[in-house]
Amino acid sequence: MQPSLDDLSTVPIDDVLDSTERRLGRQLKRQDGHYSKYNGSAGFPTDTGTWVRLAWRRPDKFNTQAWTGFEAAAAITGVPRPEWFAAASWTDLRREVIWRVDEMTRMDGGALSSSGDIGADPYLPDQWWSDLHTALASLAGHTTDRVSMSQTHLTSRIQEVYGDEVDTTITDWACAHGDLGYANLCGPSLGILDWESWGMGPVGWDAACLWTASLPVPHLAERVLSLFDEVLSTRTGRLSRLLLCANTARAFKRTGTPGPQTDTMAAVAESLLRELG
Repeated sequence: MQPSLDDLSTVPIDDVLDSTERRLGRQLKRQDGHYSKYNGSAGFPTDTGTWVRLAWRRPDKFNTQAWTGFEAAAAITGVPRPEWFAAASWTDLRREVIWRVDEMTRMDGGALSSSGDIGADPYLPDQWWSDLHTALASLAGHTTDRVSMSQTHLTSRIQEVYGDEVDTTITDWACAHGDLGYANLCGPSLGILDWESWGMGPVGWDAACLWTASLPVPHLAERVLSLFDEVLSTRTGRLSRLLLCANTARAFKRTGTPGPQTDTMAAVAESLLRELG
């Protein structure tokens, strides 16, 4: 049985890093690596000041859209994000995976959290919030055939938890980052990281994701609701938030263990269902 690669810091990957250096012609500062505990990715600064992201996929779980997200994002303008330079991929027969490395510029400031949520107010300046609003509006105007959140997925998740009495039809679509949490946001100067999931989604999808990530700090969540009221107060915005509530309720049902926001999201869902009914 193959060892889990979900957290690359727990398994020996020196040979993978050696291959990365050969293929990109860069020396990694391995001691300064950052490892995700959940999705099998890692990032390393290089000797030239760039950043290299390492990820893997099982051949039978290959998702072309996610695999090419960073290079496809090169077409996006008006959004502060890493500039993509190069990539390499190869098959690892021993581990039964395909590796991919992407080299890009390194954003100033670093991510605001090691996870998608945040435990304390980062006290971001007003300019950061203004820049974020401008960046997401600019991103929403981008056209693409990529899909971040589909109608089918949204409807199935909401109906699984809340039934089919609410019309889940999304009428307003826009380009979205697709995974906007504090692990993918830099500060105090705004930068948006991790472009695997970007594509078309419901208008306000990114704002809804950030609202969810902000719930551990209630006044931060209220700021997100206020800043993005023009999208979150629409029917599409409410459906986006209801989907996120459904995901929390679904996780509770599956594990039997309530999360930190289970009760809060349940109360929000009741309110949203009344408003959408």
